[in-house]
Amino acid sequence: MASGFDSPFKLDYTAAMLKLKLLLVVALLIVALTACEAPTPPPSPTPWPTATLEATGTPAAAVEVATASRRVEPSPTPTAILATLSVWENLPPAQAEQLAQDIEQFQAQFPQYQVELRHYNSPEEFLKGVSGQTVDFDIVLAAPPLLGSLWAMERLAPLADFFPPSFLGAFEAVTLAGAEQEGQLWGLPDTTGFHLLLFYNRDLVDNPPGDTEGLARLPEALAGQAAGLGLNSYDPIWLLPWLSAYGGWLTDEAGAPTLDSEAMVAALTLYLDWQQPQTPLAPVTTYHEMQANFLNGNLATIIDGEWAIRELAGTNRLSWSVAPLPRLSQSGESAQPPAPLLLGRYWAISADVVSGDQVLAITAFLDSMTRSERQLAWTTQFGLLPTRREALDAPLIISDPILRASMLQMKAGRPVLLGVNVNLLLDAMRAPLREALAGTLTPAEAAAAMQANAEALLLNSGQ
Repeated sequence: MASGFDSPFKLDYTAAMLKLKLLLVVALLIVALTACEAPTPPPSPTPWPTATLEATGTPAAAVEVATASRRVEPSPTPTAILATLSVWENLPPAQAEQLAQDIEQFQAQFPQYQVELRHYNSPEEFLKGVSGQTVDFDIVLAAPPLLGSLWAMERLAPLADFFPPSFLGAFEAVTLAGAEQEGQLWGLPDTTGFHLLLFYNRDLVDNPPGDTEGLARLPEALAGQAAGLGLNSYDPIWLLPWLSAYGGWLTDEAGAPTLDSEAMVAALTLYLDWQQPQTPLAPVTTYHEMQANFLNGNLATIIDGEWAIRELAGTNRLSWSVAPLPRLSQSGESAQPPAPLLLGRYWAISADVVSGDQVLAITAFLDSMTRSERQLAWTTQFGLLPTRREALDAPLIISDPILRASMLQMKAGRPVLLGVNVNLLLDAMRAPLREALAGTLTPAEAAAAMQANAEALLLNSGQ
């Protein structure tokens, strides 16, 4: 991607160089216990995407899923304890309790495998234990920062050692993308979400705008009843869908920041135009102001995260629904559907797994934990989207207008490359975005400042 910022950091990065640098960074970050935090969410309870259900049937993974590199024969004594798995999670209490119940059902079906479920309080705590050799794991349920750090430390096994392409191909491609690096998949997606959606007041809007021209016409149609659009103005996460729509993204394919680009300038121009004082479309607001104005009927539409579906489900103050984000009205070769940031949760396997019975236990366990029935049960219970294509096409999703809209937007979303510190990139964007909203930086100046900030932060962190 072209960039107008002349910097010594614009190198032709390779995945190998990224990995070597990340290994040095991880060693420093484990001491500080600060680098593995989840991307800073909007100022609202925005949990990382999470989800789960009971397993039924016999997992095909138990025998046929193990690939040639680790192929083993089943033990002839299925009633004995053949393997014990150490499984670590970092779930909210209700989800952790459900996972424990799911594991009980798995062990009832496979009594030859014993699962020891353990909880870690934070990614930092888990990494410190792994680094200090006080934490042993066979499987860990991890968000991208922890997954990336474990990958950089070479503590993960590639999933191709355990599962054939036919098994991995059953998952929606975008849900796998956040765990890919060096041509390998390092995590099996449990759930994917965190994406932004268009929420609308059904008493004010009959049909949600499908493109940015329709969005711009909202004030005229509302005739002063309410403002047209609400945003969390100061959070760069709200800018990212339009950066992608104009053909840009946070980094290139090697993980180097690409914030100073024509796409960023175009996205900032659109974003700022919506919020000009003389433009009645979108007042400049914080997250809580946006939500309060929507609940009070002062905003016809807002762009909010998929987590707000669960938050709004408990209100009877207004009639609301959701839709995918409006497309760009402009045509052009680089124009794409708006792609919000996606964050997932992944099952990852330790690189230390060598026992044949452990391999069988792990493939059986992960086949069971990612079955469509179980994922859909967690959708029902926790509102979390599944990752298997079969589950995403199930009547539960397709027949529900809110879940269907969320699913469609998720499929159009975009994760960051495994090992990229998305918190650092978002932090690099915050101050220039605020200055641009205040009118002290032009879009081009703000884009250049974002790139300079990102490169300085990368230099300071050793990446």
